[in-house]
Amino acid sequence: MKKIHLLKYSIAIVAVITVPLAQAMTLDEVFGEIDNKATEFIATYNQEHHTNLHTLEANRKFYASNCLLPLKVKWHKLHLGLKNLPHKYVLSISCQKSIDSDHRKWDVYVDVRNEQGNSIQSID
Repeated sequence: MKKIHLLKYSIAIVAVITVPLAQAMTLDEVFGEIDNKATEFIATYNQEHHTNLHTLEANRKFYASNCLLPLKVKWHKLHLGLKNLPHKYVLSISCQKSIDSDHRKWDVYVDVRNEQGNSIQSID
């Protein structure tokens, strides 16, 4: 009887330890998901607005960890303060609840370019 209970507890402990590890993604996988989300958003935007915009890879200098909720995407006006380019529009990919207890929420910006390779200064 004690062996059965010990076995049940051992299985429960292994499950508690391995399930979060199985859910954890590598940093490359997290940024791959961010890049895919940005690409999907721009593809839909291009179809709806008859444009030909494209995204660059997400900036890996930003912090990102596994997200427990679906990622959200929206346009974000980034103020640069330059005379020839005072601002540009980028995509903000955000996580409202990550697995990292120190960084529960995060945002990563993804550059968007037009056909000529220029930054986007206005959106419809």
